[in-house]
Amino acid sequence: MKKIISLVIFTAALAWTWNIVHSTQAIGFETHSGIQEKLAAMIKKTVLSKKPNAKNFRIARLWTESISETKVRAIFAYEFTELVEGNESTSQTVEGEAVLFREPKDETNLDRWVLQSVKTTNDTVTFSEGMVVTPDAGAEAATPAAGEPTQDTTAPASSEHK
Repeated sequence: MKKIISLVIFTAALAWTWNIVHSTQAIGFETHSGIQEKLAAMIKKTVLSKKPNAKNFRIARLWTESISETKVRAIFAYEFTELVEGNESTSQTVEGEAVLFREPKDETNLDRWVLQSVKTTNDTVTFSEGMVVTPDAGAEAATPAAGEPTQDTTAPASSEHK
């Protein structure tokens, strides 16, 4: 009896995994690839238009995953170098995600994906050369040392209304 139950369970599990492996996806590989290509071009165009001094732009990471039959989430990260003040440069890395929504098909019978939301989740700036920051001589004199009493030079606020 135990062998028959084990055989039935094994057969059911085998059929279930076979169906999972051979089932068709709601959103095909070509669609994901097209979304990634268009999104990469759009990100590059937007960054270079807003930061004209940006150089060495590259998409570090970009992938898409299906949320439902009509929604796709894209996760991305891009890097670029920007020249600032003189010969200094900064390297910036921005990570984020976007949600795309599939509009209903029209007479052309082509999928049309619309950006529903875009948000950046992490922005890192790395300076190529460090900068030495020293306190101003005037600010140093105005700041008392630890444990030193401070003098209040402001007039006390009056609580009476005239």
